[in-house]
Amino acid sequence: MLIVPVLTGTGEKRVPFLCIALIVINSLLYFFLIPEDTRVISAAYEYYEESGLLDLELDAYRAYLEKEDKLVVDADLEGEKQRQVLLRRMFSDDGFQELIENGRAITAANPRYQEWRSKRAAFEQQRNKASSYRFGYSPKRDNSAGLFTYMFMHGGLMHLLGNMVFLYLVGSMLEAAIGRGFFITLYLATGVCSSLLFGIVYPNVPGPLVGASGAISGLMGAYGVVFGLRRIRVFYSLGFYFNYAMMPALVLFPIWLINEVFQLYTNQNSNVAYVAHIGGLLSGVAIGAVYKRFLRQRIDALFAKAEQKQDVDSYLESGLKRLVDFDFIGARTDFEKVLAIDPNNLQAIRQLYVIDKGNGDSERFHKSTHRLLNRLKNSAPEEYLELFEDYRATTKQPQLTIDMLETLSYLYLKKRQHLKAAPLVAALLKRQPGSTNLPGYLLTLGDGFRQHNRPADARKCYSVLASRYPISAEGSLAKNRLAELSTG
Repeated sequence: MLIVPVLTGTGEKRVPFLCIALIVINSLLYFFLIPEDTRVISAAYEYYEESGLLDLELDAYRAYLEKEDKLVVDADLEGEKQRQVLLRRMFSDDGFQELIENGRAITAANPRYQEWRSKRAAFEQQRNKASSYRFGYSPKRDNSAGLFTYMFMHGGLMHLLGNMVFLYLVGSMLEAAIGRGFFITLYLATGVCSSLLFGIVYPNVPGPLVGASGAISGLMGAYGVVFGLRRIRVFYSLGFYFNYAMMPALVLFPIWLINEVFQLYTNQNSNVAYVAHIGGLLSGVAIGAVYKRFLRQRIDALFAKAEQKQDVDSYLESGLKRLVDFDFIGARTDFEKVLAIDPNNLQAIRQLYVIDKGNGDSERFHKSTHRLLNRLKNSAPEEYLELFEDYRATTKQPQLTIDMLETLSYLYLKKRQHLKAAPLVAALLKRQPGSTNLPGYLLTLGDGFRQHNRPADARKCYSVLASRYPISAEGSLAKNRLAELSTG
């Protein structure tokens, strides 16, 4: 059974840097260390076979099976085929491997004990040079550093890939909810707790325990507690059947815990460390419960953004459907609701402009136009001018604020459309003569008229500039321009 939360929008735009950093670190370590690990382990097992250690332990395994009355081999298998079957069984038999590692499978009573002990020590010394043994956690070897480092090691590509997918799906939302400092502390603490429980339950296991799944299980446990009864979307698979469902986040914890316990007791020969997963889940719940007491407002605010976004999307969809049905009153209501939640929502502002354009002289149309112009001012200058042209063509008496006059004058002068800029500059001069931008606008306008061979218009601009702003730098230049026009 597989059940995992699906990423949903929370209104949080920050990138989950720590979650991504953990994925990158785990991946880099795997791809950097795995070539050397492969070489070291291959060399160790080559020695294991060539030194005769394999045959020594295989003989001990036969004796172990006979003693336990478990030596059941297909009667049709003889010689090398039978040997290969026993080898596979021996390497997957955790009980026997634990006896080997603890020195109890071949005892001092065995005449070849000293030979086995010497070769076994040489094999383990060579094998333990691999990074998975050096940095993985081994309860028997009591390598305390491995309690921490094991969670950054992985035994295979699929092991790494599966863990990293779960880390991102669970971790990215959790990082946004509790913050980066709390997130990395949670990850590391639950990772250590999961290995501690593994060591307590399996104190004689030589290891190594590797993988981020214990820490990720901790994130999963905290996920259920932190998000509580908030309904989230999950993907689930029952092997032959899979689907999506909405459920309270808290429900995920008992489902995950029961699944891990079930797997622990039904897959006892598996290499998966289910006990470590359980330790991560339990510690994640405990730490997550503490976090939630201090971070409730942050978590509520995060989901408030998500709920607002869902409302915005719902109202937008409803408003667009009403427009198709020519229900303009209902559509206006929906778009106004959007703006009550998100005052800068460009889609809603545009739609209100379209609706109100049907009555070009209404106060609503002027208001909708002003709102859209203000929204486009700093982001889309070309569209700003197109909208103004449309507005001016639609209404008999455009209502322009001082800010709009300033912006339109600047944009038209920048585009060298001096004839369109002139009435706007004139209106600004009349309504806001103290504008600090006016001297520059008048000088630019006069120079533009002069370049386009309109000396009379240029002279008007320079004259106004020289008389109204005589002590400004632009005023001095205007006087020089007037002199040049007179002598020209």
